Formats: sequence, structure tokens, C-alpha cells
Amino acid sequence: MDNVIVERAEGVATLRLNRPQKLNALNRELISDLTSALRSLQGDEKVRAVVLTGSGAAFSAGGDFEAIQALWKASPIESRRHLLDGLEVIKALYHLERPTVALVNGPAVGGGLSLALACDFVLAAEDAALSFPFVRLGIVPDMGALYLVPRLVGMRRALELFLSGRTFTGKEAAEMGLITRALPREGLDAEGMRLARQLAEGATRALGATKTLLHHAMELDLEGLLELEANTQSLLWHTADHREAIAAFKEKRPPRFIGG
Repeated sequence: MDNVIVERAEGVATLRLNRPQKLNALNRELISDLTSALRSLQGDEKVRAVVLTGSGAAFSAGGDFEAIQALWKASPIESRRHLLDGLEVIKALYHLERPTVALVNGPAVGGGLSLALACDFVLAAEDAALSFPFVRLGIVPDMGALYLVPRLVGMRRALELFLSGRTFTGKEAAEMGLITRALPREGLDAEGMRLARQLAEGATRALGATKTLLHHAMELDLEGLLELEANTQSLLWHTADHREAIAAFKEKRPPRFIGG
């Protein structure tokens, strides 16, 4: 998978988009490699947190224009099939039962920014250039942006970002609540890895289940969510990490979770 570099250390898997000469623009090969990497991590119990970042100067410049132009030659039915295949990467990332951290080390545009926002934590360089320029290209926001952004910042702000297509900074993104934090560029990697390692030391199943419940909370009514909450809690009560947490509390020491 030359388009995505996968590194593992201390329970953290780092996925690095690796088309630096194209500012990590998203083509079919990169998206396919990233989807495969994410699916493989789902079943890897040694991986307890995931970092997503870009090689070189950018996080991702969004859709690769050569790949987009290739779709012009396809029929609308074929184009739709290719697009739906590509959108599997957003599902794989959003539903991954591990905490995920995006490190936006440089420009994140269009679908590239959507990819970052599908992560649980998004840390960006304060001066990183971010945008959703879709309407300026005569198309609608994609890669899940229409789902993610209103849930993060509300409909009014989402309309402003999408309909203007303007560029904004990592610092502004943090101020509006679109991302988790904006940091000086020189400290971004160190802080992101510190956070990922901290998450990797946590109760992995509880973290994954909390993500899943929060996702459902946006769609279910109260009764449906309470039922799902009870089902999940009844399973987690029987995990090794829950037993370790209780033992640690009684012994007045920090818990040593194993992710089980």
C-alpha cells in the first residue's frame, strides 16, 4: 500500500496519506488503500488508537482532478458506483471501534477535510488552510461533509462554510467547534501522539462503545438510546478492563487496562 504508510508503536497505529507530490490528493488507489488499512485495524487487538495524517506539506488537497476527470467519461450510473465505492472509507473511519486522531499538518480541502472530520479528535496547525470549495466547482459537498459538519457546528454555520466555499484557518476552525484544537505547527505531531498514546492506554472496548452510542444518540429517540445503553453496559460489566478498574479503585492505584 504505497499510497498509505502504516506504522505501529505503543498500541497506536499511524496512517499516513502518502502522495506528497500531489498534496495527498484523493484518488481511487489511495482511498482503496486507506479503506483496506482501516478495515484491517478493526480486527487488530494490539491497536488501541489510530492517528491519521499526511506526508509532506499537506493533510490532503481533496479530490484528485485527474481522478475526477476520469469520471466525466463514465455514465452517471458508473460514476455513482465509483463514488459509493469511495465513500466506504468514511464509513470505515467513522465506525472504527478505536479512538481516532486526525493531525491536520497542512492544507485540508474538500474531501480531505471531510476525512479529517470523520475522526474523533481533530488537531490542526493554527495556520493550516481549510476549505469546502465544492460549490465553486459546481458540485455539492461530499465524502460525508453534509452529514458531519452540521452536527459539529450547526446548520447556520454549515451553510456559511458550504455556500461561500471560503478558506479558513485551523485556528478559526477550533474557535467555531469544527475541530478539537489548533496548535502551533511545530508542536502538532508531539501533542497528537501524546493524545493517541493516552487513548491507547484506556479501556478500548468502553471507548469504542461510547463512540457508537454517541453516533446513535444523534438519530435515536430517548427510549431507543436507553435500550441500547443498557444492552451495551450489560456487556461491558463483564470485561477484563471493568474488573481492573474496580480493583484499581479498591487498591487506590491507577488502572492498567489491557483493552479487553
